[in-house]
Amino acid sequence: MKSTSNQQKSCLIIGGGISGLIAGTMLQRHGIKVTILDKGRGIGGRLATRRIPYKSNGQGIFDYGAQFFTVSEPKFQQWVDQWLEQGLVREWSKQLSNTETTCYCGIESNRSLAQHLAKDLNVHLQTRATKITWDASYWTVETEKGNSFHGDILIMTSPIPQSLALLENSDITLPPQIKSSLEQVTYYPCLTVLALLDQLSLIPEPGGLRLKDPSLAWIACNHKKGISPQGFAVTLHSTPEFSETHWNTEDSIVVEKLLEIASSWLGSNVVEYQLHRWLYSHPKTVYGELYLDLQQPGLLMMAGDAFSAIPALDLSLNVEKATLSALATANYLLKQVELN
Repeated sequence: MKSTSNQQKSCLIIGGGISGLIAGTMLQRHGIKVTILDKGRGIGGRLATRRIPYKSNGQGIFDYGAQFFTVSEPKFQQWVDQWLEQGLVREWSKQLSNTETTCYCGIESNRSLAQHLAKDLNVHLQTRATKITWDASYWTVETEKGNSFHGDILIMTSPIPQSLALLENSDITLPPQIKSSLEQVTYYPCLTVLALLDQLSLIPEPGGLRLKDPSLAWIACNHKKGISPQGFAVTLHSTPEFSETHWNTEDSIVVEKLLEIASSWLGSNVVEYQLHRWLYSHPKTVYGELYLDLQQPGLLMMAGDAFSAIPALDLSLNVEKATLSALATANYLLKQVELN
């Protein structure tokens, strides 16, 4: 229920990607009770890692979302420096970035960074929000499993089309100009293959390779990356053009096409594979501001990597974009709580 002036304020966050986790961490550090709801089985959103069993005693470990991240802003560098000191991330390679800046990745996996950020937060996974309601003094979020969560403040960090659909389903009307601006934000899709090989791939050190192929954009050896010691796990990201063309194509056909293109880098038999479809891989267009704040019917904010002045010039900057949006959102909310 809503807090009174002498009680702890509370915030509900829909979306457990890096934006939700950073905003939640900041707010909780300042005494706000945080609850994060995420529809996925694992925390982290596009900081995604998956395991595929291998033979009788091993497994392939795949970073299959964001492959690494780079830094261009001091505010984000401060966080990265802390993660380096804590042994959560490491420098991977400069040669993987288009801008030849340092590329960072999680030491255990990219999801391990998200898991660290989530460890002291109240997180509910496999919890899909279906309706939000402002009940005169607090927000209520209902889920498809019939549960309800309450909070003074609501932050939505899921991809903008998903947030708009939830608002519409909840009969919450946005100002026409704001709604129009949000509807103009679009995302690139990405078809991702997780291929487990029976031998080490031929992908050169340090284990990642940008391609100039019209269908295949990226291929990575997670074994050489250092996160899959027991299995020869390879991640393939298709280009946006291939993804859009083949979005509704049968999985086996998509996988066959991409593995054929990558064959010269594999040099080995594929023993298992999975296909993941990222409908909202990364923003094609952005909102133009670091966050959206709405005061009516209650205090509601939207944040994420699409809340930026300009689209990221390199995919590796989207983790930073999401973090900067989250930090701006949290700072704004802390000022609002102080004023009230």
